[in-house]
Amino acid sequence: MDQKKIKYLHLFIWLFAIFANLPYSEIGSEIPPQQIASYLFAFLYLMLVFYLFYIFLVPQLLSRNRIAEFFAVAFGVVLLMPFFGYSVLFLIRALFEGTFQNFYRGYSIRMHMSGYYPVLTAAVFGSFFRVIINWFTALNQKAELDRQKIAIELELLKSKLNPHFLFNTLNNIDSLISQDPDKASAELIRLSDMMRYLTYETNSETVELSREIEYIGNFIELNRIRIREPDAILFEVSGDLTARISPGLFMPLIENAFKFASFRIQKPGIRISVKSENGIISLETGNYNDNILNSEKQFSGFGLSNLRKRLELIYPGRHTFHTEAGEFRYDVKLSIDTNADQMYSH
Repeated sequence: MDQKKIKYLHLFIWLFAIFANLPYSEIGSEIPPQQIASYLFAFLYLMLVFYLFYIFLVPQLLSRNRIAEFFAVAFGVVLLMPFFGYSVLFLIRALFEGTFQNFYRGYSIRMHMSGYYPVLTAAVFGSFFRVIINWFTALNQKAELDRQKIAIELELLKSKLNPHFLFNTLNNIDSLISQDPDKASAELIRLSDMMRYLTYETNSETVELSREIEYIGNFIELNRIRIREPDAILFEVSGDLTARISPGLFMPLIENAFKFASFRIQKPGIRISVKSENGIISLETGNYNDNILNSEKQFSGFGLSNLRKRLELIYPGRHTFHTEAGEFRYDVKLSIDTNADQMYSH
């Protein structure tokens, strides 16, 4: 549910509450100013309770599964709020009467309990409303994730059938058959493994990092046939490869690095590093360009925009993504916190 609709819903609720609680029996007669002031304060006070739960207690405690803390704090708040509310009402009375003597006259357990139930009602409605809003938001996010998942699967399907990569790879393997049949056979198996991974494992929400690394390694090795310079590509992997990650997130960056890289400027022309420590998975890529226009294209491509959207949907608030385009160099740093996913998977 978008913010505009939520604001309209809040406005409707409070307008309804105002009209439902108007003292219709006294309309047409002269209402004392003290009574008007007391009515306005009581209404605003219940709004305060409502938003205390809606804005703070539910998001900070209940939504974070701190259920025991939520109910303990909620009980204390609901128990004490009537006292503070009546204290302000007594202050209004004292100001209108011009005296603060016997400030708390008339206050009793029965009066306190008469204020307890409106406060409890505001607290329950504030909590319930926030839970419902969170639920609708989660549904919308899931629907968007499903749409993105379908789009990702389509993109991966396209990559399987990408004639440029496929034909180049097959041509490179064909040239190896007469020179080194064993190596040609190994590269065909590598290509088959990539296709199998794209066909079956990318349908999962997450995969082990080791499987993603294996796919990336196969992609790099198939490109090495074309480049034929061992020191042109540097690929480093370290850390815990059992961590799980959404499949296919790294490939747009790696494909971009190969697409725009120049191996005439400096070795290695492409540097790729993957690290996994304590549930934080990081990818760093760097490549040299011999044309500043290529660097600008790599910086502003559709693939990067799509990747940013995917990261916001899958890892909201749990990732950092930085790109830096220089005259002859392009660097990317992506870091993803997968700890919440690891806890959920166990």
